[in-house]
This record gives sequence, C-alpha cells and structure tokens, in this order.
Amino acid sequence: MKKNKVKWYKSLLFKVNWSIILILIIFILLLSFFINNLVSKEITKQVKEKNLEIATALQDNVNDFLDQTENIINVTSELEKIKTGNDQSILEVLKKIKKEYKHFKYIYVAKKSGQMIMHPQVKLGSDYIPQDRVWYQKAIEQNELIWTDSYLDANENYLMITVAIPIKNDNGEFIGVLAGDILLNDLSRTIADKKIGETGYAYITNEKGEVIAHPNAEFIKNKYNIDQVMNYNQILKKGKGFIKYKDSVNDKKLASYVSIKRLNGIIFAQMEVEEAFAVKDQLQLMILGISLLVLIVLGILFYLINKKYLLTPINKLINSIVEVAQGDFNSKVENIREDEIGKLASNFNYMIEEIHAAYQQLEAYNREITNLNQTLKFQADHDPLTELPNRRKFIRELEIELKKNKAGIIMLLDLDDFKDVNDTLGHIYGDKLLKRISHTLMDIANKNVFVARYGGDEFLILLKEITSDLKIKEYIKKLKEIIEEPFRINDKEVHIGFSLGITRYPQDSTTTYQLITNADTAMYEAKKMDDKDYLYYNQNMKNKMKKKKEIEDKLRNALNNDKFKLKYQPQVDLTDGQAKYFEALIRLKEDNISPGEFIPVAEESGLIIEIGRWVTKEAIEQLAIHEDNEIKISINFSVQQLNDKEYIDFLVEELNKNNVNPELLEIEITESVLIEKEAEAIEFLNQLSQLGVQLALDDFGTGYSSFSYLAYISFDKVKLDKFIIDRFLEGQNLKTIANLIKLFHSIDLPVVAEGVETKEQYINLAEMNCDYIQGYLFSKPLANNKIKKLLQENLIQEI
Repeated sequence: MKKNKVKWYKSLLFKVNWSIILILIIFILLLSFFINNLVSKEITKQVKEKNLEIATALQDNVNDFLDQTENIINVTSELEKIKTGNDQSILEVLKKIKKEYKHFKYIYVAKKSGQMIMHPQVKLGSDYIPQDRVWYQKAIEQNELIWTDSYLDANENYLMITVAIPIKNDNGEFIGVLAGDILLNDLSRTIADKKIGETGYAYITNEKGEVIAHPNAEFIKNKYNIDQVMNYNQILKKGKGFIKYKDSVNDKKLASYVSIKRLNGIIFAQMEVEEAFAVKDQLQLMILGISLLVLIVLGILFYLINKKYLLTPINKLINSIVEVAQGDFNSKVENIREDEIGKLASNFNYMIEEIHAAYQQLEAYNREITNLNQTLKFQADHDPLTELPNRRKFIRELEIELKKNKAGIIMLLDLDDFKDVNDTLGHIYGDKLLKRISHTLMDIANKNVFVARYGGDEFLILLKEITSDLKIKEYIKKLKEIIEEPFRINDKEVHIGFSLGITRYPQDSTTTYQLITNADTAMYEAKKMDDKDYLYYNQNMKNKMKKKKEIEDKLRNALNNDKFKLKYQPQVDLTDGQAKYFEALIRLKEDNISPGEFIPVAEESGLIIEIGRWVTKEAIEQLAIHEDNEIKISINFSVQQLNDKEYIDFLVEELNKNNVNPELLEIEITESVLIEKEAEAIEFLNQLSQLGVQLALDDFGTGYSSFSYLAYISFDKVKLDKFIIDRFLEGQNLKTIANLIKLFHSIDLPVVAEGVETKEQYINLAEMNCDYIQGYLFSKPLANNKIKKLLQENLIQEI
C-alpha cells in the first residue's frame, strides 16, 4: 500500500468548505426570500395606492365632464324657446349649444307628438319612433335627467351614450324630451391623457362589464366584457378596491378601481405586474451578485485557513496510519501543537505502541484459532465417535449429485441385534465395535462410494453413478464379507449381521429427505424378513407406510376422543352350556379396521401401552357392573406392554377403585411374549399371579408350542388357536387334539378351543372332554349390554 492522497472531492477540506458555503447559500436564500416578500408587499402597496389615486382623479375628471354635460342639458331644458318656441327657434338653440359644446355628437328634442328636432340634422327612417327609444322611455319613466348605457347609433354605427331630460311647460305638463348623444371616443379622451407608468392606462366599464372608454378603441367597438378575466359583479358591489388579474392575453395586471354611479360603471387604473416589480428584480440581481462575491471570498478564506490548520496535519496523520497499516509500528507523528490536533497526534503515538503489543499477541491467538477452526470444520462434518462423515455431510454430498442430474443408489445399513451387544458387553465395547465397522466401511469408500454414519448403529452409503443391478449386488456381497466376518475386540469375538434398505435416484425421488426416508422404509421391511437381508424401496412400501400412518392417526384420535369400544365373546362351559368367561375384544367405534390390522400398528408406534390400559380399565369396570353374576373377563396382553413399567400399579389401583376381585380378571399372553422378553415376562406374570389375576396361555399351536413355560409359570388355562382346531379336528388327526387335551388335563390345566364354528367341531371336542369352547357357533362378540341376557341361556341346548 503506497502513500496516497485523498481525492479532492472526498477530502475533509472539501467537505468542510462546502458545508460552510452551503450554510451561507441557505442563509442568503432565506434572506433573499424574506427581502423579496417584503419588497413585493411594499411595491404592491405603493402600486395600489398610486393607481387608486389615479383612478380617483380620473373619477373626478369624468364626473366633471358629466357634470358639465348635465348642466348644459338642464339649463337648455329650461329655456323658454325650448318649452314654447316653434321648431325653428328650437333648432337655433340646439345649433348654438352644439357649436359651443362640441362633445355632443347630436342634440335634439323629441316632442310628445313624436316630432324630432335634431342638430346636426340626420335623415331618420320612417320607422323611427322616438317614444320607442330607451333614452325617451327612461327619461319619462324616471321623470329626471338620465344616462343610457352605451349603444350603437342606428344611422352611422357610432358607439355612444345619451343624456336625456323630460321637458315640461310652466304648468308642469310633459311636452317632450331634450337629449344629447356623446360618442364614447369623447369619453375615452377624458382618460386617455392619464399615463400610468410605461405600460399602464385607465378604462371605464358599464354596469354589464362592457368597456365604454379605453385608450384602444377596439375594446369599445367590440364591447369587450372584462367579466371574462375577473369577477366583475363582486367589483361592482364593492365600488372601490384593488385587484390582481390576468388579461385576455394572459398578462398579469395590478389595478385599482372606483365606481362612477351616474354611469353605473367602474373606472380602472392599472399597470403590468412585470413593470411594477421591475425594481424588485433589479434588487434581486444586486443581492445575487453581492452574495456570489461574498461566497467566493469566504470560500478562498476558509480554504486557506483549513488547509494550514486542519488538512496538512491530518494528511501527516494519514501517512503515519498508512505506514502502520503496512506493518511499520515504528512510525510516529511529529507533534508540536497543543490544540486538538496535537492531542490526537499524542494519543495516536500511544495507540500505536499498544497496537504493536496487541498485534504480537493476536498473531499467537490467530494461530490457535486457525487450528481450532480446522478442528471445528472437521467436527461439523464428521461423526465424533467413528470419524466418518456425518448425516449433514452426506446430505450435502447427495444434493450435489442431485443437482448434476446424475443417477445413483442410496443404501441405509442397520446392524442387527446391536442393542444386545450394548446390553450384554456394555456401551464401551459397543462403541469400539462401531469404530471397527466404520474403519472397515471406509476401506471400501472411494470417489464413487461415499460412506457416512446416520446415527446409532445405522450407516448411509451413496453409490454415485452406479445403477446396474450387477454392480449393486457386487457391492452388497462385499459388505457381507467385511461385516459378517467375526470382529475380535478385547479377546472377544463378535458376529454381527445387517439389514439394508436400498433406494434409487432420481427414479424414487429427487429430494434428500425423501430418498433417506425411502431407504429407511426399505431397511425396516428387510428386518422383518427371514430370508433376505436387503430390499429395494418400492411404491408398495410407501403405500404401506401411508396406510400405517393413517391407522396410527385414527388410533390416536380414538384414544383422545373415546372412540374405542369392547365387545365380549363368551367361552362356553361344556358341562352346563353356561357362558362363564368372556374375552374382551377391542374395536374402533367409527372404523371397520380389524384388530389384526391396527394392533401391530399400535405395537410399533407404542400406542399399545395406552390402549392396553384403556382395555384393562374398561374390562374391570364391566366386572364391577356384573358383580352379582361373578363372570370372568379375559383381556389380551402384548409383548410391548412389558415396557409399561407401572402397569402393575395401575392394575392394582383400578381393581381397588372398582372393588373387583382379581380372580375375576384373566390376562391372556402369547408365546411370543415369553420368547422375545423371557426374563421380563416371567417376572411380570409371577407378579400377576401373586395378585390373584388369572393367566391364560393364548394361541397355543401357532408358535414354538413349548411346554417348558408351564413348569415355572402358574397358568390357569390354555387356549388352543383356531389354526390347530381347523387343522387337526378331523379324520385321523382327532387323536392329536385328544392327546393334547389329556396332556393339559394331566397337569390340571383347563383347555379352551378357539374359533369353533361348526356343530361337528363341537361334538368332537365334547367327546375329547374339552372344557370350554369359544367361537361363532355359540356367539359372535357382543356389546356389553347383551352380556346379562346371555348369562341366562344354555347355549348348548340352542345348537
């Protein structure tokens, strides 16, 4: 990094100077704004007063003109020659008046008879009738001197106004009208000489807003109406004031006005806004020029001061900082000042010394952190026990393959019976075994084979771009060879098997989660099979899992919303035909799913524990209801219920709460309970026997059918499964069943035959001295409200 100066437009000097200049500009603009407003108001006030003064003066001039005209008409109307003279004498008077007062265009007398005496004489049309004229009618109607509105002369097309007065004789009788026409041009001359600045002028409007006097005769001729550019009615009402408006060509005007009552009109004195405010514009230019000069001078002054006292010391400090940034911690800033810059330099030198010491320490820390980061990075992507890539790393690797649109295989490998290794040899031994297996798996990993630990005793294997069945089988064979070979740890030899779930991508899915789920599903299906240790995922597995999930949801719903029910199938005593035992069979209230379908789901999901408790509670409550009949109810018990460590306490509590004799409750268990968890099952069953609960060995003949359990478990009854009844209860096989029953009788165990559906089966079993029969021959499973009626019947007689 070299020493580099800050670009001028980024420098502090530039920013400080321009900040100050900007403040000055804002100040000058605000000052100009206030001066402009002040000057505008003052100019407007002066124009208003000046124009109003001119308008008032013009009002006086016009009134003088009108007064003179009215005096002439008044005096003339009183002349005796006008009142009583003949036509010639009247005409002579009119000539003298016209000669002396030239502003009359015409002066005339209209007699009552309709005769017109006019000077100068004009040939009037035959249809001209004085009595029909406005000036005549208005003078007679008002009976005094009147002024007409402007109108166009009928003969010569002059715009004019007329002053008229009625003529009366000495007796006060009306004899005619004296009138005089005045051209509007003459009225305009009374105001034309009055100049208002360079562009200003005055004009007069009548009651309608039409111009009747104006320096420009075209306005009078065209009867221009100023109501187009202003609210004339409001002005007419006020009679005096000031207005700002735009004329017909959009020029702005400032006008003062006063009324002329005799003409019912208004005198306007106006000038252009541009002329009125010319002084203001000149003042603004002058302020702008002075401001620019001040800004330039102040800018130069600020630049020189800041450069000397601020910029130069800062540049030195920057150069020192650059040197330090390059690693030169011996760089110092020369300090000979006592101001803020000097304090900054002193503190900078002190800071460099501290940084130098801290930098050396940081280098040591950095080496440690680098090593730690490498360790953490490895730990984030690897399993801490086996050092195999972990699930997170596997998912990233799989996502890369999926983005490439490549095909391949995912395997989920689960070690069989690994839990037994932990339980028998200990978890430390189990961890060592996992490490050995992981190292073995890593030996076969390569660029196309990625191995990761999924969790527990499960491993994920990614076969990249390997899709042929032959290659997959070769790899599975290799896995068998290396895993099923005995592992020797601490002088102990361990044999381990595995189950493998296989899924293909992209055929089965294109998402990592679904692919791993598919492999997991296939692996669990493989675990259930005895003849295969691996399975490929297929749609049927998905449907089966979906169906299982639906059933599980229904079971949860049933538990939470009381949607289970019990039905009771009697076990008929062959000695008297009475139903003395009832097997409680669970059903769903709102679904026809068979127990054979939903019980395995309940066992896999763990819901069997809650369901088992519900069945126990419901059966005990039924025993309490039928206390007087002393019936016995048997309930089924699943191997998974052995995980319910508090079941015995729950059972005792329910029996005591309902005051039920334990001997009336019978629990049926299958051989699978004894085979899978022999030690736990024996301890559990002995506890039940000690309570007085009856025990029945259920489904005899479907499993190993071992008699060894009968020696050390106190069973009260044996139930022969329907399978063995159907198979052996015919022909030459009858002796097998008979001998079996005799054998159980020899050790004092009553026998129940399940699934009896025909009378022939009943007769054969009765001849063999079978104790009880359960099946559709006597009764299908019944609702609890039908038990009492069944107790009163001899079911044997009814067949």
